Amino acid sequence: MINQNQQVKLGPFLRLNNEELSRSSSSEFDETTGLLPKPDEDDNEDIEVETIEDPTPFRRGHGRSAQELSPVRIVKNPDGSLAQSAMMQSALAKERRELKQQARDAEIEGAPSGLNKNWIDPMEENESRGLAANARSSNSVPELPEWKKHISGGTKASYGKKTQLSIIEQRESLPIFKLKDELIKAVADNQILIVIGETGSGKTTQITQYLADAGYISRGKIGCTQPRRVAAMSVAKRVAEEFGCRLGQEVGYTIRFEDCTSPETLIKYMTDGMLLRECLIDSDLNGYSIIMLDEAHERTIHTDVLFGLLKQAVKKR
Repeated sequence: MINQNQQVKLGPFLRLNNEELSRSSSSEFDETTGLLPKPDEDDNEDIEVETIEDPTPFRRGHGRSAQELSPVRIVKNPDGSLAQSAMMQSALAKERRELKQQARDAEIEGAPSGLNKNWIDPMEENESRGLAANARSSNSVPELPEWKKHISGGTKASYGKKTQLSIIEQRESLPIFKLKDELIKAVADNQILIVIGETGSGKTTQITQYLADAGYISRGKIGCTQPRRVAAMSVAKRVAEEFGCRLGQEVGYTIRFEDCTSPETLIKYMTDGMLLRECLIDSDLNGYSIIMLDEAHERTIHTDVLFGLLKQAVKKR
């Protein structure tokens, strides 16, 4: 609302007591320019603002004071239970060990007489107790089992099951040997093939040799990836023995900082990271006729990326 004694600027007119007046009726009107003078912007007066730090009446008694926000004082109580336990921890541990030793001594004393008290036989029959106690107390050195003799054989140590079969007989005894012809036919009919089998069935060591015997090495190398460096080295060594060549010739491996291959290499085992590096140089992998991604179910980052790169390479090839 506008009071009767109040002036309000409304465009080129002034309203006073509900009556319109022109600009020329103003005392500051300039007849030459026909404009009203503008207010001087340079005449800025300094305004002092006074702040009141005291809380308002309705906030008194609320909030936290400076004393309440100070850090919590740490009170040391040397006579407390925690302090006493910390000081006596070594004594308490020693006492606990003594109690355990006393309990073990009491259990040994309660064992039947005539037996070795340093060893308690869990068997109940008296005859078996005596035989076990005599065997325990004898100073004869027990004979090492057969598997331990092989492991402690120094540089000639061998691992795994010992057998008298030849390498050909060992290969034919593997479960995958019965499916050799079906695997070769499936590889010939399909660009992408998924092979699932139990551990030790011969997938890693035998499929590459089956494909090499089928003539796929005439179009390029056969590559097989492994997620770990040690697996690539050990598998390549075994396949070289079965293939009848020195490691690094027809059968070799490539891992980081170590390349055990040659221009004659036909079957190449490598880590998935090394194959990924080769994809950066040759995305189509024209030097390979077949590539196997072994242990793909472990879903490493390199294997997942290789899935996508090989999918594009298959479309181009």
